[in-house]
Amino acid sequence: MRPSHPDGRSDTDRNGHTGVRGRRAALTDAAVTAIAELLGVAPAAVSTSTPFAELGLSSAQLARLTAQLEDAMGVEVSLEAVYDHPDIEQLAAFLAMP
Repeated sequence: MRPSHPDGRSDTDRNGHTGVRGRRAALTDAAVTAIAELLGVAPAAVSTSTPFAELGLSSAQLARLTAQLEDAMGVEVSLEAVYDHPDIEQLAAFLAMP
């Protein structure tokens, strides 16, 4: 695992669990990948700070996004959470909280 701190520490605890930062990064990556697939664009074209509606995602696509994130990350993602946290950064921060 790549260290996330300048002193070489990682966000992994002694039991091998990923910390909040690592979990947030993984959720962000999963969301970018899923949205890129839904929109048929390269992942690099997906802004993590642009609201889902401005990215061009329909309600049906947002519902598919929740399912894809649940499958990819093993976390429950409600449609309400997507509307309450309307971009990738906000959603990932919310979902990464313990």
